[in-house]
Amino acid sequence: MTQERSRAGLAATAGLAVPVATTLVYMATLGGPSEPGYAGFEAYVSTRWGEIVTVWTTETVGFAIGIIAALGLAAQPGSERAAWNAIAVGSLGVLLSTAFGIGMFQQFGTAGEDHFPLFMGVLNISFWFFFFGKAMTSIGVAGLGIALFRRPGIGKVLGVLSILFGLAGFGAKLIGMATGLTFIMQAGTAGVAATAVGALAAFALTRSAPAGADETA
Repeated sequence: MTQERSRAGLAATAGLAVPVATTLVYMATLGGPSEPGYAGFEAYVSTRWGEIVTVWTTETVGFAIGIIAALGLAAQPGSERAAWNAIAVGSLGVLLSTAFGIGMFQQFGTAGEDHFPLFMGVLNISFWFFFFGKAMTSIGVAGLGIALFRRPGIGKVLGVLSILFGLAGFGAKLIGMATGLTFIMQAGTAGVAATAVGALAAFALTRSAPAGADETA
């Protein structure tokens, strides 16, 4: 195990774990508008914007760390490269989602009821990137699970969990991409679970050299 891989593994673990923590904080403390329609969104954005943008900015930093770390791990020889690339693409997709939120939600969410359909369009495209990013992350988690399952020892259990949660998260996010906001809670829950398990898998895998390094170097 090289120090470089170990450090990158810790960064990749943080890149997966930080968004899980921020999502839980967001849902526990901020939730969403108290009522549907423009009035609810306008009140929510106007009164809670400072807290909202703090959580989203923290999340964005986590995604950026995850992208850099995953790309570094994908450049190493071994059988995990496709999984790390998927996680990097997924982190970039969700980073774009938060960029839409930070850059546009306050302006469009308080622009008046006549512009509310435009705000909903921005909201939907933001969540499309969110679903896409989490779908790619979930399939990457499943790939990490396969790599863990191929190793001897108790890591096989975590490997199986990563495969199952990763595939479930991938399927839920595909449905979210197709149906939009109507499937947000189900897709969000599946994605958080897959990402949390993925953080554990990333940490476990990067404690030793990648499988297949000799064959793929």
